[in-house]
Amino acid sequence: MAAAQAGYQVAAMDAFHDAETRRFCMWSALLRYANGGFDAGDVWQKLSSLEGVTGVMYGSGFENQPELLEKIAAHYPLLGNDAGIIAKTKHPLEFFTLLDQLNISHPPVQYTPPADGDWLIKSAGGSGGTHIRESGQAQDDDYFQRKVEGIPVSVLFLADGSQARIVGFNEQWCAPTHAVPYRYGGAVSQANLPERTKTQMADAAQQLTAHFALRGLNSLDCILARDEVLVLEINPRLTATFDLYDQLFEHHLQACKGMLMPLCAATKAKAHVIVYAPHHIYIPESFIWPDWVVDTPLDAVFKNQPLCTVLASAADAFSAKNLVFARASQLEAQLASFYSLDDPS
Repeated sequence: MAAAQAGYQVAAMDAFHDAETRRFCMWSALLRYANGGFDAGDVWQKLSSLEGVTGVMYGSGFENQPELLEKIAAHYPLLGNDAGIIAKTKHPLEFFTLLDQLNISHPPVQYTPPADGDWLIKSAGGSGGTHIRESGQAQDDDYFQRKVEGIPVSVLFLADGSQARIVGFNEQWCAPTHAVPYRYGGAVSQANLPERTKTQMADAAQQLTAHFALRGLNSLDCILARDEVLVLEINPRLTATFDLYDQLFEHHLQACKGMLMPLCAATKAKAHVIVYAPHHIYIPESFIWPDWVVDTPLDAVFKNQPLCTVLASAADAFSAKNLVFARASQLEAQLASFYSLDDPS
């Protein structure tokens, strides 16, 4: 949507195919998606059917199969980090060994089952928090990370291959279920963090940019445990917090080319909340969505799948967060009147 608003003709493929994507893009399609990634054959079939593609930009869903990005890059200009960078940043042993070498703090990790139960199981290349489990059988690409209590935070930054320019600091939160306790729930920009915390996060972003030669928009996920910042992972691609800042599309394109454009100071904090379907649900066309809701569905939505995104902005992060949660509660109350698709009545 950001590309279309910037004046580009856009063809889009994703796992949701929401109303806004269909409206803003000249062409769009629904992709098959499972286990944290896209169906490679489906992606390639749809992409190769298009004519006049001048560049391919990607978000989540590719980290666990960088070979798909490598195939795309062999035929089209890739507007973001290449497959080699994705593979290196998402290889747990390589990434956390590097953090140790750079003296960047992170929760303890190990690659064999721990003796005690106070660990999380994470999948290499996973995204959206749905791959994180507190128990269960580990798979071949899983690793273990010590569970740490704290506030999830992130820093969004632009990179030109050697230098990082900070876009903003964010607070994040989860939308937990029993099966996926760390599912992504939303975020707010302009997070009120201690200056020491911001400095640590910015320094980590700079060191990782220089080491991996990152380009374009990237983000670094951390947890603020008391006064200590612990790095959890890096996302070397467009992330959900991209939407919390204005007019970043051209900045991303230029950074991919090795140029960092001046940033305008944000005047407001923005927040979004992902609303998940409470049951299998269909929203009738007659339903009038509030103007602070985007990513709305045109079709049925299955239980626990993303239903829409609620937006809010305010003078500061605290006010924006309160407003977005109030709006989400208001919307959920309105949607409660709709019957479940599998309700026999």
